[in-house]
Amino acid sequence: MFDKTENTLLTVNGMHCNHCKAKVENTLKALKGVKKYTVSLETASAEVEYVPKKITPAEIASAITNAGFEASVK
Repeated sequence: MFDKTENTLLTVNGMHCNHCKAKVENTLKALKGVKKYTVSLETASAEVEYVPKKITPAEIASAITNAGFEASVK
């Protein structure tokens, strides 16, 4: 049986190039409970599908902030 997922939209400031975008993507990829994500340089955002039993939007934002970017839940 699959865990129920939810979506969250995060503001991610400080991304200036594709390398920055890749760093955010790699951070999300490493998080347990994150299923899918789309990171956008153009809108300075990340849309994330996650399993609420395993991780919260605040924890996702914190991980991105720890990677060197300003992240917050929209």
